[in-house]
Amino acid sequence: MQTLTPKELGYRFPAEWEPQEAVWFAWPTRTDLWGGRNEVVKAQLAALYVLAARFQTVRVLCPVSAEAELRALMDAAGDSAQVELFDYETDDVWCRDFGPLFLLSEDGSSIAISDWQYNAWGNKFPQQQKDNAASEWIAKELGLERFAFDEVLEGGAIDSNGAGQVLSTKAVLLNPNRNGATTTHLIGDRLHWGLGIDEVLWLDEGLVGDDTDGHIDNLARFFRKDGIVYLETPSPSDPNYEALCENTQRIQNFRTPRRQGYASVTVPLPKPIVDDGEPLAASYLNYMVLNGAVIVPTFGQADRDAEAMEIIGSCFPEREVVGFDCQDIIREGGALHCMSQHQPALKV
Repeated sequence: MQTLTPKELGYRFPAEWEPQEAVWFAWPTRTDLWGGRNEVVKAQLAALYVLAARFQTVRVLCPVSAEAELRALMDAAGDSAQVELFDYETDDVWCRDFGPLFLLSEDGSSIAISDWQYNAWGNKFPQQQKDNAASEWIAKELGLERFAFDEVLEGGAIDSNGAGQVLSTKAVLLNPNRNGATTTHLIGDRLHWGLGIDEVLWLDEGLVGDDTDGHIDNLARFFRKDGIVYLETPSPSDPNYEALCENTQRIQNFRTPRRQGYASVTVPLPKPIVDDGEPLAASYLNYMVLNGAVIVPTFGQADRDAEAMEIIGSCFPEREVVGFDCQDIIREGGALHCMSQHQPALKV
């Protein structure tokens, strides 16, 4: 019987800019997504897989019944030789949230999976059982040690600097639709033992219109151990104004593990995007870090897209910055980071 926790066994939660073995995605098989634009989005996702495969191995959860369709779309987009398909059908595509949280041993010689419960962001959507079981399936498929936890936790709710700290929001981790009544102390304790982290840096609220209740990967991200890139404060007329003002104040008071202030960089929000009268939680911070590249979501706003790519590129000067059109993808509620999950590489 497994009795020791990841923390006790010397595992840590690595940062996304550390070397990766692969990046995981989930291929959509449902027909009721993206408001009738499924075929358009599928072609875009296939192109995204091919793009990511320029930089590293891509692994896609895709049932055998859909492999031919996916392969044909990828062949139309480019070279898919580095894309591996795994025979598993998911409920949805948001692999960041239901996929495995990979842990790395301190010496880099082994990886393990920290597997938490997934309840579709507080049971907002009924189809979640296959997604919730995906991490266990991947652990068995890869032959990795798996640490299972009863609490709900989505990968998009936390962001790691690889040095013992994670960013998160109270709007998500303290929301009773996840784990009932809880506290920052209790959540921090569980993340300490389950992910090997030492400190949670808390923001309060997320973006208006975010189905997740306020995931951190739309608000603020570490770009190095002592650097945070976050959303700049918009005009007072913006519905996100008060929340982002509060976040800015908190970030300016955060301290690194060495108790110094964080280097900070700000990125603007896209101009408001509305679908059927409802605001969408579009954010340039929903970018995806790969070996040698950062893929940044764009939203058909030439000047602001270019500004955001330049700013994010300055945070990762050794990586190629590539924009990827997410105008259709965002209509289902997420973007590039939401649909990807990184697997760290072992040290050789």
